[in-house]
Parts: sequence; structure tokens; C-alpha cells
Amino acid sequence: MPKYMKISDVRRMSYDELKRWWEVDFDVLVTTAIAEATGEVHPTVSSALRSDDWVEWWADALYSGTGELLSSTERMAFTRDMRLAKETQRAGIVHQRMDEANRVLKARRAEQGWEMLGPHLKDAHLSALSILAKHHKQELEGLRVIELAQRDLVASNPMDAPSYKDVYDAIEDAVRQELISAPVGQAVRALLSAHVRVLTDIAAADVTDQQERCDELRHPLLLRAWNDALVHLRDRHCALAGIEPVFTITLPVLDVKALRLVSEAEAWAVINRRRFIRALAQRWRECQMRVRQMGRTAAERSEAAREPWYAAERAAREVLGHRHPHQLEALTAAFKPFCEPGTTLIRRKALSSRQRGQLIRELKQALEQGTWRLLLNS
Repeated sequence: MPKYMKISDVRRMSYDELKRWWEVDFDVLVTTAIAEATGEVHPTVSSALRSDDWVEWWADALYSGTGELLSSTERMAFTRDMRLAKETQRAGIVHQRMDEANRVLKARRAEQGWEMLGPHLKDAHLSALSILAKHHKQELEGLRVIELAQRDLVASNPMDAPSYKDVYDAIEDAVRQELISAPVGQAVRALLSAHVRVLTDIAAADVTDQQERCDELRHPLLLRAWNDALVHLRDRHCALAGIEPVFTITLPVLDVKALRLVSEAEAWAVINRRRFIRALAQRWRECQMRVRQMGRTAAERSEAAREPWYAAERAAREVLGHRHPHQLEALTAAFKPFCEPGTTLIRRKALSSRQRGQLIRELKQALEQGTWRLLLNS
């Protein structure tokens, strides 16, 4: 592969040929995303970009590409480059494809969010058992002890997850608990003990040149420091540019006429700083993507580690339901309007968090006041 892969190169390649380059060179992925947005590419490439494996990276590549094209139009406007109109049009096309990718990504994340919800939030029977368990706390506790003993599990309840201040705490704890495999090599150890100024300089170099990406910054134990460094760089450079400190590639319109009134060195300093701010936004977006991935992995593996205790809890609740069948039936019936016909599966988006909270409060009150039998006739 040439040192710099051109759009014309990408258009002739299939996904099988490009995949290995996407994995090691983000620039190639950006070039591919721009090529796909502005013309024809191999059908396997379009499909791959929209796949679950690549959709998040596709959206990030388009974000980076759009930012770079916007900076390119500013440079061309300042130098009176005759290609400005064509470049502006291309930037608009890629921006539209970025919006499309973000919509696809938003839908996929919503689906992932639904999948990660606790089972009791998606099933009327399990929701009813959860409410019943809170009403018969002492009885459930006795049943739980029995189930734990039958499974040779300790009585202490590790289902009570530690309280984390933020997602970074959860990720770092998962590494300590070896739920996330993240070897700490010499380079990572050096950055963990480095002064904040050193980390900020490394983060800045990582932003400036795709080929100088620092893989160590993406280590789970360094995500917090990477994010903090990017925020510091954003605040500093946005202040120098006189714009609001927000991570975005959509900056206030550049006043090219005013720019031509200052020295050439000053003008290029302004143009390059705006390019750097846009590149910062892409790196922060990548950082947040990595944080989401690691946070999701930490949550999933933590849940898996607690599964034996969850199983004991589920079994104890089922026994409790058998002991109070009419109350269970009444509670389950209250969720029926929100379920798929003929099932206890709650329809997605049928119950907002606010509606669910209100319904649960009403059902708890019905149990406390002894009016729950009315639910059977409603």
C-alpha cells in the first residue's frame, strides 16, 4: 500500500482488501468513508461500514473527514484557491453522510441500551415479582438464604454492586478485578505516573498527526487522563480562538476578509488553530467511544460474575410468587396493556421511565392498602 492511499485507490478495493488497513490506519478508514459518501465503492465496502462491527468507526471517520474538509475550505478561501467551490460541495456531501451515519449509530445504541436493560424491566412477570419481593422483604430474605445454601454460595450478597462516581471508576475497577484484560506495560506505567503536562503534550501530538497516534492513551486505565487532557486542550485553544469551548467541528464562520488584514503568519496561526480544534473534537469523540465500549464490557462481565447470585435471587422470587399467586397475577395484569399480545414481554417504548415509576408506585400502594384485588377486575 502507498504511504498515502487516495480515494481512487479505495474505489477499486473490496472490503476484504481494505479491512486489514482499516484496523491499523485510521486515515485509510477516513479516505474510505469519504469515497463512499462521494461516489461508487465496492458493494461489500458500503455494507461493512454499516455493520455492527464498523458503524461506530464509520461515523467517527466521517466526523473526522468532515472536519478536515471544512478546514480545507477555509485554507482555500484564504488563498483564493480555484477549487474552493468543488471542495465546499464535497464537504457538504460528506457532512450529509455523517448525519446519516449518526442517525444509524443512534438507532443502534438505542437497541443496545434496550438489550442491556435488566430483564425485570422488559417482562411483566419479572416486574411483578420485583414489586412483590419488595412488599414481602422478610419472607424473601428467608427464601434467599435457602437458595444460596443449596448452591453453596456465601450469604453476603455481591449483587450489591459498588457505587461508582463515574464510568471511569467502573472501568478502572474492572481492570483491577481482571474482568477486563489490559496488561500494563512499561509505556503505560510511565504515562500513569507522568505529570499532567506530559500527558497533555502527548495528547496534543496524538491529535495533530494520525500517524503519531499514541495507543497507550487508549488503555482503560488512561482513559480518564486522556479525556482530561483533551478538555484542557479544548479550553486553551478555544479561548485563544475566541470561541465557545465545545467539542465540535462546526465552528463560527471564519471572517476571511478580516484575516487578510493581519500578517500572513497570524492568519495561518488562526487557520491552523481552527483545524486543531476540529481534530480535538474527533479525538474526544473517539475517546468517548472507547469509554462506552469499555464501560459496556465492564458492566457485562460484572453481571456475568454475579450470575450465580442472580440465579439464586430469581429462584427465591419465583418461590415467593408461588406463595402469593393471586397478588402476582394482579400485579402482572397491571402491565398487560404494555405487553406484546399473548405474552408477558413489555413492548419497547411502551413504558417511559416516568410512566413505569408511576405505575410501580401505584402497585406498591395497592399492596400496602390491600386494594390489589381490584386489579384483577380492571
